[in-house]
Amino acid sequence: MFKPCRASEMVTPAIHQKPTYSPTHGRDKKTYTDAPRPNIRGKFKQKGTSEITANGVLVIQKETTFSTWYKSDLEGGDRLIIDGTAYEIKGDPENVEGRARYHVCTLKAIKGGA
Repeated sequence: MFKPCRASEMVTPAIHQKPTYSPTHGRDKKTYTDAPRPNIRGKFKQKGTSEITANGVLVIQKETTFSTWYKSDLEGGDRLIIDGTAYEIKGDPENVEGRARYHVCTLKAIKGGA
């Protein structure tokens, strides 16, 4: 059985938040509220950086993963607050080997009110 990390390495605390949408002046405004049982622990790992040129502007992206115990309500588009920084989950979290034991999430940092 593949394990993304040892249980002793899951020491980084995170707060799980779910998006809620409310209509404001004809468009939906996204706000975040804490999920049921929002406190989770996992292994936070930055794999590296990549440089992309978009429309003549150099953009630096950091590849980040967060491995944690399986949580059934963890979905793409949710937000994790790790060390005061908000990270959005890209895509759906990977259910490792389909055993509902571990989740591996790919994260992107949210900056500038995006």
